[in-house]
Parts: sequence; structure tokens; C-alpha cells
Amino acid sequence: MDTIDPDRHPFLYEVAQGAQWAGTDEFPSSVAWADEHEAWLRFVKETGGFEHYLRRLRGPKERRDEAFAEIAVAYFFVTLCGMPLIEWEPLGANGKRGEFLVGRPPVFVEVKSPGWEDEIAKAEGQDSDRLLHPKYIDNDEARATAPWASVRYAVAKAYPKMPDTMPTLLVINDDLVVSLLNWSEITTQIGLYTPKSPGHDTGYPAEDGPFTDARCARLGAVGAFQVDFTGDGIRYRFAIFENTHALPAVVVPPDVAPDFPRFNGASPTKAGAKLWFKKEVLENEEWMRDPTEKARRVAQEVFDEFRRQG
Repeated sequence: MDTIDPDRHPFLYEVAQGAQWAGTDEFPSSVAWADEHEAWLRFVKETGGFEHYLRRLRGPKERRDEAFAEIAVAYFFVTLCGMPLIEWEPLGANGKRGEFLVGRPPVFVEVKSPGWEDEIAKAEGQDSDRLLHPKYIDNDEARATAPWASVRYAVAKAYPKMPDTMPTLLVINDDLVVSLLNWSEITTQIGLYTPKSPGHDTGYPAEDGPFTDARCARLGAVGAFQVDFTGDGIRYRFAIFENTHALPAVVVPPDVAPDFPRFNGASPTKAGAKLWFKKEVLENEEWMRDPTEKARRVAQEVFDEFRRQG
């Protein structure tokens, strides 16, 4: 908390007063990170959402991080993409509320923020020794996690909220062992577009991805989002994965985050091509024989690259 200056970070300082998370972790980890969170809080204050978030922002660190994950996405759309914020907590389907409406026409946005602890617990069990340690430890090795499962779980949790009268977008702002966008787009595409493969009862081939048919027709797209602090400063990354089975009314317009990549299950370079990962994954012997072990090796390559860059 030494990085929170009450003069430089008045909103963050206000949130920290009496917060349950105070002293339980190293948040915020640097002055630059405190500056960015202060910008998010100033934004949410100016747009009328501060009181809605304050209780969660002062709760345990998990609730704090969930709230900031939602605010960061709204900040990104409004401040970096130039889209107007229409409403906080819009009413969706089944009497459930989303995070916010943004853009014209308004896009109904829901944010999910799966974390690394839940990912480890699902892969190794609640008694995993890894859960006794922080996310980042020296000499850590890749875990046998299933990030595509986090994508599918996020869709399943968010889908009941989705209305059928306006564009709908689920944004996954994750804190997984390896972030979805650090895997590149491959993991999110596997989670959404891979069909069930005969002979597999575990891993991603054991079931159809949610965008392989029309069972999630009220969801226009999934976005993968990440904001992090690099040597060059704060970095925002985003990619949209379209649902080709979506109802026409819920399709996310092309002017939503137009400077960021979009995918639709076909080749990212040739519209209308067959699934881009048919050869990369579905016809790849390593992926099909043992998807968990293959994912572990790929994750280890990502970890090794992080260490080289660090």
C-alpha cells in the first residue's frame, strides 16, 4: 500500500480505507499500476458507477480484482475505443443484469474473470500444494491446466443473461496461469470452435465447443482481454471471437474495437476457409493423442519465453 499516494491517487486511497484486502497482498505492485487503477476509478466515478462498485472494491482481494476486471473493460471501450457508455447494470434475459451497455447501437457486455486458483483446483484438485503458494514463484513449471475449459465455463455462466434484442458480448478478462492472450488466439479458438471428437472422454475433444452449433445463439461474440504492465508501460490487448451461429440481432457490429483482431473459426487470413485449426489441432497427432500433455509442453514454452524476456 506504500505505492498509494493520497494526493496522487485520491480515489484509490478512498477505496483502500477500511478495505478487507488491505495488507493481504502487494496490490498495487507499483506506482505505475496504482496510476492506472486511479484512472479506472476516476472513469467509473465520472460515469456514475462508483457507488455500485465500492462495496466489492473494499471486499476481499478476490472481489476487488473481479470489480477492477469489469471496470478495466469498460474503461477500454470508452477511453481507448471511443465508444459511449450508455448504462451500468443493464437488464438482460431472465431478470439478470449485465455489466454495462456501450456503443451505438448499444452492446450488452458481460465480463467474466476466471482466476488461476480455480484453474489449478479444476486440474489438480482442491488439495493441490500449488494453491498454498502465490501465482508467481521462482522456478515454477507449467501445470496440466485446461484454459479452453475456462473459456467454455465462462460462456456457460454468462449465457443465461444474454438478451436476444441487441448485440451481446462476453469479455473474458482472465487471471489464469497463462493468460488466454499469452497463449495467442489458439486456446480461445479451441475452447469455442472445436467439435466433439469420437473416442475422447477427456480434454477439449470430449465435448462440442459452444460456437459449434446454435445452442448459444443469443451470444454474439466472446472477447479475450488483457491489460498488463510491461517495460514499455501499460499494455491493453483484445481480440473478438465471433459466433457464426448467432441470431442476427445479437451480432457484434464491426465498429466495436475495430483496431483489434477478429476471428470466426475460419482462417484468420482467408475468409470462408475451413476451420484454421483443422490441421493445427484436429489433425495433429500430438494434440489428439494426449491434449493435456501437449498443452503442458506448450505452456512450458510460454513460461520459458517469459523468463527469457525477464
